Amino acid sequence: MSESAKNTVLVVESSHTQVRIITEHIESLTPFDTITASSLDQVEEMLENNGEDIFIAVLNLNIKGAPDGEAVDYVLSRKIPCIVLTSTFDEKIRNRFIEKNVLDYFNKGSRTDLDEMVDLISRIHSNRDIKVVVAEDNGTARKIMCKLLERLNFNVFAAEDGAKALDIIRANPDVKLLLTDYEMPELDGFELVTEVRKTHYRDQLAILGVSAHDSGAITAKFLKRGANDFLKKPFEVEEFSWRVTNNINELERISSIKDAYSRDPLTGFGNLNTFIEQGREIFEKYSKQERTPVLAAFNVDNMLEINSRFGWDAGAAALKKAAANLEQQSLGWLLSARWDGGFIILAEDSEILKNDLVAAQAGFAKTAIGSVGERFKGTASFAVCKKGEKDLDITMSKVVAVLEKMQSIGVDSYRFV
Repeated sequence: MSESAKNTVLVVESSHTQVRIITEHIESLTPFDTITASSLDQVEEMLENNGEDIFIAVLNLNIKGAPDGEAVDYVLSRKIPCIVLTSTFDEKIRNRFIEKNVLDYFNKGSRTDLDEMVDLISRIHSNRDIKVVVAEDNGTARKIMCKLLERLNFNVFAAEDGAKALDIIRANPDVKLLLTDYEMPELDGFELVTEVRKTHYRDQLAILGVSAHDSGAITAKFLKRGANDFLKKPFEVEEFSWRVTNNINELERISSIKDAYSRDPLTGFGNLNTFIEQGREIFEKYSKQERTPVLAAFNVDNMLEINSRFGWDAGAAALKKAAANLEQQSLGWLLSARWDGGFIILAEDSEILKNDLVAAQAGFAKTAIGSVGERFKGTASFAVCKKGEKDLDITMSKVVAVLEKMQSIGVDSYRFV
């Protein structure tokens, strides 16, 4: 099983009540499965039989056969990240956690801690797809930061100077986090931040400045150049992890807001404004290559009649059902969006797009819509611009006009324009 397919959390706890609380909390708030163990023997058995599915473990330090945290050592030896649950806490226990390289520790009796634990589990699972660059000329410091990031399940790139870090980012434009030292050869931290900000905004790539200099001026200069945050060396492991996590969380929060703004809340398709903006860029790009994209309009038939007979909620349900059928065929499309009673789609090949829409049309016509007792079936029609125009707006007007005329005289049909 591939790394990306791992979706199981191992919960190690001797109390049946606590096991139920923890597993229900994880499964109710995440898409992950859980398996449980209450002794070291069971832990060994679970990892032997299910080790390829497990991406993280949540453990109590004191279980049968492992009264002093031995289960944590065993799970870590299998290269599985660990979170420790404890009912007591003191500085000595904290130091043990850090020495064992566990991800974090939480109070199993606290609802707030359980919520934070679940957030961390989700974070570790999603981190595997996130690229992080560490720019640090000190080999020891670089190794420490890379090791801490790898423990958090990030995809880590290391660079011994700013110039190499910049090359990595240029080769991997989807990098989400840069940690950079201040003093480096070739390109120092300030210069690196300045160069990166020419191509990546704060909401696209987070930058965490790092320095051993105890100077507010260093912090201020990093932030003025475009860094999102600053971390002073030497740092506590917990502070490092939380600052990194908070910056990634902020990027994702901004991304989700942007995504919500650009999408239709009913169907999940892009909204018309975003489609027009991005579609014009696609037409311009294709025009330079002496090509034209293909545009289609796909509408639910008789929307006014559906709303009148079954209520306006039924019209919304019909649009959602049509969207679901379109989504099943959408692999390879350039762009799609919802508009009024239907959808606008951009693709490269008119015949392939026609076949996709015929399949979506047939699937929609077969599916009952609405609640029990008021279920109905609908139809949809579409028009495809066989030979694309040079301009998006002209093409859209042409296709939509043809489709509206088609629907005024019949339903469940399609036509090339």
